[in-house]
Amino acid sequence: MPLSVDPPIRLLIHYQTLYPDQSPQWIVVPPGRVMWVAAKPGEDERYTVYDVETETEATFSRQSAKSKRTVLNRPLPRWARYAAGVILLLDDAPGVDAVICGDEAAGVRYEHSLGVAFTALMWEMLGLSYDERALVDFTERVRREYVETS
Repeated sequence: MPLSVDPPIRLLIHYQTLYPDQSPQWIVVPPGRVMWVAAKPGEDERYTVYDVETETEATFSRQSAKSKRTVLNRPLPRWARYAAGVILLLDDAPGVDAVICGDEAAGVRYEHSLGVAFTALMWEMLGLSYDERALVDFTERVRREYVETS
């Protein structure tokens, strides 16, 4: 995270409320976006993502994500489909508990930016280097191959 960018208080408050006994291991701000992710490793092979803006959470596994469902067999919220698509397109995506917030415009732009932020988080966790173009290109691939498919 660039030292000149402080995460918003609402991100840290929601993270602390959800995970009171653990500090985030990662705080990621993708280049070119006004999005933040605070995260810690997951305790199993599940992915829990909490969106501060909608105050909703989605927990999915690789298997449930294939059918665009949560682990409770409910439809994935539209905003969570980008995160699910990222883990399906990354063969070695580790489990994670993440809190995401942003100041992007609501709707499609916000969802896409959430995907860019989640991609940046995964690449940070995997130790992969990236720039804005690589993140956007990968997120576009997620959109084409996962989000927009039936």
